[in-house]
Amino acid sequence: MKNMRGMTGALWFAGAALVFATGAQAGAPASTTKAGELRPGLYEGLMLALDGGGAVNGSFAQQGSCTFQITGRLSSRSVAVVRTVGDGSAPAIEGRLSAGPGSTSVSLILPGGQQLPGCGNVLPPLIDKGLDLDLTQKGTWSRLVHVAADKTLLRKSPADAGRAYVVRGDVLGVVSESADLLEVDFVNGKGRAVRGWIAAKDAKAIRAP
Repeated sequence: MKNMRGMTGALWFAGAALVFATGAQAGAPASTTKAGELRPGLYEGLMLALDGGGAVNGSFAQQGSCTFQITGRLSSRSVAVVRTVGDGSAPAIEGRLSAGPGSTSVSLILPGGQQLPGCGNVLPPLIDKGLDLDLTQKGTWSRLVHVAADKTLLRKSPADAGRAYVVRGDVLGVVSESADLLEVDFVNGKGRAVRGWIAAKDAKAIRAP
C-alpha cells in the first residue's frame, strides 16, 4: 500500500506538471518571425537592385506581355516605398516592397497593378495586398539600366573584342562602373545571369520621370 500511494502521488504530480506546462504554453504569446533585409537579386520575375544610399530599382517581366519598372527608396532595412515607371501610357502606381523572413523572398504591393499594360491576365489579384516572390538568384546590383542603343557589345572583359551583344530595351544589373564602361549582368530567358562589359553611353538609367 505504501508503494501504491507513492506511485499515485507521483502520477498526480506528473499530471499536474503536464497541465501546468500545457497551460503556460497556451498562454504564451505566439513567436513572430523577424523580417529580413531587402537585398539585390532576382525574385522570380522581379530583378531588384539597391545602392548604398537607399535607392531601389526594380524591373518586372512575366510571360512576355507584363513588364514594368519600379523605383523608390528604403524606409527601413526591410521596406521600400516604390512607384511604377512607364512610358506615360498608364498612370504611375505607388506601392510597397518588403523583405520576407531570411531575405529569401519579397512581397510587392501595387494597388491596381492588374491595370498596368499587358498585366491584366498575368498578375493575380494578390498584387493589391502583397504578391510574394521567392529569391531565385542572388545579385550584387547597385542599380538597373536598360540598353538605349539598337544593340551594344557585351564583352567578357574591358579589352575583349566581343561577339555577344544585348539589344534595345534589355535590362541590365550594374555590378561596377568606370568612366566609359559598365560591368553588368544580363539575365537571359532561362533565368541565368551572364556577366560582361558594355559601353556606358549605350545604357540609360531606370528612374522616375
